[in-house]
Amino acid sequence: MRRLNLVLLAIAVVFIFWLLHKVGWHTLGEYLWRIGWYWPLLLLPYGLVNLLEAISWKYLLLSQDKIPSLNCLFWLRLGGESLNQLTPTASLGGEPFKAAALQSRGIPWDEATASVVIHKGILVLSLALYIFLGLALAPFLLPGTRSHLWALSLAALVLATAGGIFVFVQGRAPCGFGLRFLNKLGVCPPTLKDKEESFNNLDARLSGFYREHPYRCALAFALFFASWLLHGVEVYLMFWLLGHPIGWDLAICLDALAMLFTALGFFIPAAAGIQEGGNILLALGFDLGMVLGVAFSILRRLREAFWLGLGLLAVAREK
Repeated sequence: MRRLNLVLLAIAVVFIFWLLHKVGWHTLGEYLWRIGWYWPLLLLPYGLVNLLEAISWKYLLLSQDKIPSLNCLFWLRLGGESLNQLTPTASLGGEPFKAAALQSRGIPWDEATASVVIHKGILVLSLALYIFLGLALAPFLLPGTRSHLWALSLAALVLATAGGIFVFVQGRAPCGFGLRFLNKLGVCPPTLKDKEESFNNLDARLSGFYREHPYRCALAFALFFASWLLHGVEVYLMFWLLGHPIGWDLAICLDALAMLFTALGFFIPAAAGIQEGGNILLALGFDLGMVLGVAFSILRRLREAFWLGLGLLAVAREK
């Protein structure tokens, strides 16, 4: 699977360079040059996004006397998300890093792991809601293409269903079930058997949190959804700086549907190629033009590169 991911990544990189060549480097340069000294503005929305997601993560931790500072959670989340995007692990490579970092700061293993798992489920469900918001806006912005939105709606429904199943399973003792299943097959490694009590504690943490702390879950979900809306602010700002301002409704719709394409490319590091292709298709669909779509993609990649680089520095500092 990892080799397949790397092959797909290589194909995606070739596709990206082909797009840049087709559009024209000079034309793209003219668009990007318009931003000038406003570059730092493009970095602010995602910084606020990560801050909101760090706050939501904090509400999933119950050891009040041992919870790391918000500043610490900010950098740990940024580092974990960098690993999620840059490693061929289907956007899961950074989750063990987050749990291990919390454990090293005195949070029990089961609580640290449960917070990461619950947060992942909230991420998927809040993203699905954000995408449905974009789909609800799309018919008003693209009245002539309503019949073509069924495929995107189906993909969003699959994503929402997967997120719902992921959260549902968390309350059904998945670790204990997995160990019993492996024992029946006679292939359960001794190392897992030795940690059976820890896995049982993890199951109890997962199921107990949703039952005993529904308001914390709701607040974490609301903060995550607000962070997705900030992505729409980023899109609005990017097109404004490119000299082609768009409305708030179009910015949110465009970003929400772009996030759907990115989610579909979760198996490729940084969704390379999938994200660019989706951005360009959406830009063409909204009559923004291919050049503007590519310029938007480049700006988003430059923003990602900045924050991913800081995230990797945070990972290096932990090690």
